[in-house]
Amino acid sequence: MPTETAIVIIGIVLVFAAFAIALGWAAFYTRNVRTPGATYFDTPDSRK
Repeated sequence: MPTETAIVIIGIVLVFAAFAIALGWAAFYTRNVRTPGATYFDTPDSRK
């Protein structure tokens, strides 16, 4: 495999890895967020 091809493949893999890490970070830090004023359908009094 030529060196240029390996560099391009590594670059593409790194971009996807960075995106996956960013999504994981965002999911981790927003997993218990309850925004004020939003309607949640998992509570008994959600029909207000």
